[in-house]
Amino acid sequence: MKTEQTLPLAKLTPDATISQIISADREAGKLLASIGLSPEAHEQETLRSICQQKQWSEVEVLEWVKKNSITDNADVLRGYDEEPDFGADLGKWISFMEKTFIHPNLEILDQLKDNFPRVLQVHGNQYPWLKHVKWHFSNFDESLRLYYEFERKKFYPLAERLENSKKKHVNHGIIQKLKKSIKIIGQDQGRLNYIMNTIREKTENFEAPAEACSTLRIQYENFERLFPNVVRHFNYESEKIIPLLKQRLHQNA
Repeated sequence: MKTEQTLPLAKLTPDATISQIISADREAGKLLASIGLSPEAHEQETLRSICQQKQWSEVEVLEWVKKNSITDNADVLRGYDEEPDFGADLGKWISFMEKTFIHPNLEILDQLKDNFPRVLQVHGNQYPWLKHVKWHFSNFDESLRLYYEFERKKFYPLAERLENSKKKHVNHGIIQKLKKSIKIIGQDQGRLNYIMNTIREKTENFEAPAEACSTLRIQYENFERLFPNVVRHFNYESEKIIPLLKQRLHQNA
């Protein structure tokens, strides 16, 4: 019996079969299924032939799968089977936030931003409401980047200074800046959650029209990957980091 050679995902072309693609990377099948291509139904067909049938861009689909594979982007797709527990160690919580959420989320945000011109070029006239989605996304894109910049340059460094202080009483200026930062974080989270809900509503919860091409399907799936990650990030900060900070601030009041 002849078996297909397993090649690294990076070396595969659109002429690879679906079986070869999912053998090369364990998340590839899930990614393909997420945009409406059933791997089980097309195992021995090439990606090129399937995309031609669906009038999709096989190059676009394969590049997206490669870019978001478990091999190349483990932090985004590895899942959350076990809840981390760093106890009262603020430093470890902050490191977890940056590695698990901020860096992967910015990568997906870049993909969404880069893909929107093509989405509008392909579907802008067909679905005029996409222009409104683009407007809300631009607002979200700018706001989330500013949120992460604030956290990395101000909020987290202040929290680490509080964590590393060996004194019984922390500098009054640090305390006041942290109190103000916690308030800003809460306000920004509320605004970002509102924009995410608006985008979900305008896209009917990212339900791609049956005739949608791979460009729009990939865009919607990137939203579906980004938004839950942003919400998880917010939840960890609200339920872990901020309560720890408030406890430390209370002890130094």
